Amino acid sequence: MLRLAAGRLTQSTTRRLFHVSATQWVQRHPREDAFRATAKNTRIVNNTVPAQAPDADTPTSMYADFNNMFDRGPNVGVEVITKYGFVLSNNVKIEEPLVLLNGSAFLWRPPHEPGSLPMQGWDLEVFKIFDMVTPKPELILFGTGKGFAPLPAEVRQHFYQQGIQVDIMNTKHAASTYNVLAEEGRRIAAALLPLHYK
Repeated sequence: MLRLAAGRLTQSTTRRLFHVSATQWVQRHPREDAFRATAKNTRIVNNTVPAQAPDADTPTSMYADFNNMFDRGPNVGVEVITKYGFVLSNNVKIEEPLVLLNGSAFLWRPPHEPGSLPMQGWDLEVFKIFDMVTPKPELILFGTGKGFAPLPAEVRQHFYQQGIQVDIMNTKHAASTYNVLAEEGRRIAAALLPLHYK
């Protein structure tokens, strides 16, 4: 019986490992050492070349190559509320009522009678922009100037029938709430009156 000697297969180990005799093994592989020494052509499955290391010290984002086709870019928000208007995040100064909707700002010219409460006596035509836009906002924040003024019941009912929630507050709180919710990606709109509406 042959034994394992100096790294060679013996008859007993060959039978146990390969179910062949040592003679059959030697006939199939006459020069095991020569077989290991010859170069073999190996097929390369992955032929990608690694990217060259960046020259700059600042790291690049791993998400830089991905692009969201639904992303509209940064929303326009209110940076500063002045006495008679607003300064927007794109550095535009507006001294009129304002509608912020779908990341854009629109001038809004609602009727105004000095000495009366905001939104009192307004018809639904003033809010037509919210009927025409798609997608409709989930929530509309009404900024009523320096103080609080209630929203007429027919206006509130009109928005509820469309599935739009409404919230009424002073302009400072409405603008800051709009900025936070827009930053979170919510479908939100704001109709803002200046603090001192001329």
